[in-house]
Amino acid sequence: MLRHLSKVFQGKRGYHTFEQGDFCMLRQVKSNKKIFVGPLEQAGEKGVKGGILRHDSIIGKKPRFVIREDNDQFGYMAHFPTLEEYVVNVPRACTPIYPKDASTIVQMLDLEPGHRVLEAGTGNGSLTLYMARAIAGGGDCMGTIDTFDIRESHSNTARKHVERYSRGRYKPNIAFHIGAVADKLPEMMLPEEQYDAIALDMPEPCDQIPRLLPYLRNDRFMVCYLPNMTQVLALAELIIDLPLVMEDCIEAEWKEWEVRATHIRSRLKLKEENGPATASTTDVAASIPPDAWVCRPKNFDVRGHTAFLVKLRKSAAVV
Repeated sequence: MLRHLSKVFQGKRGYHTFEQGDFCMLRQVKSNKKIFVGPLEQAGEKGVKGGILRHDSIIGKKPRFVIREDNDQFGYMAHFPTLEEYVVNVPRACTPIYPKDASTIVQMLDLEPGHRVLEAGTGNGSLTLYMARAIAGGGDCMGTIDTFDIRESHSNTARKHVERYSRGRYKPNIAFHIGAVADKLPEMMLPEEQYDAIALDMPEPCDQIPRLLPYLRNDRFMVCYLPNMTQVLALAELIIDLPLVMEDCIEAEWKEWEVRATHIRSRLKLKEENGPATASTTDVAASIPPDAWVCRPKNFDVRGHTAFLVKLRKSAAVV
């Protein structure tokens, strides 16, 4: 029983300290502002407001340790980045599939541990990582992803991001391929081999879908990432003559809100004038309760329209 439990939890992240090569999300204790740092290097530095933060002040520390540099009064609390924080902050070879779409695609594909997935359009590797987390499993239930991109530079960038995320925990689940997916599959697949799911992020998926369809298991799903409605209509016309049913066409939107305590400036100024002569605005603000709350959508947002997500089910008749 104990051996079984050890295998179950083997894939879970349980790092006790930051090491070289890790990424770190620093959260300013006072303002909650986040700063993405990494990969950590012994001689590395990160410029922050008010000074320089040295990587060696993070390496060896535990998550939630508060790091103070130079004259920083409040400091930064260190956290391991979530997958969402990682994929939106790492360097980009191209525009990534953002977390709102990646997590929705994982749901639409109905992925679970042990599944075998085909991805066309590796890009920055963000969707690749989200799908890998869903299918990873372990032991006999270890899922795999074959991901293709026609651009070697994109594939290499995505490979690097996969290797660096969470110390490469999903690297064994992912095989990177360079070239046109429909041309490469016949060279690497046995006649009866099929995938449990297919994700397509490519400019002209309609040209490839008829050739990829035989590699999808019957009654399973294909999701297409399509930036405009013209592509959706072309796809709808294509599948009329194919054993595919369009089950969903979704536009995923997240609206991030800013919710924080604040002080009304006129009242803060009055309290500052009535306080000790040496009191600064920061000291006064920290010593009194808030007068109001800011509750509003954030001004800049990458979580609006990015693409339409079209879910197709292979529905070949069974005799």
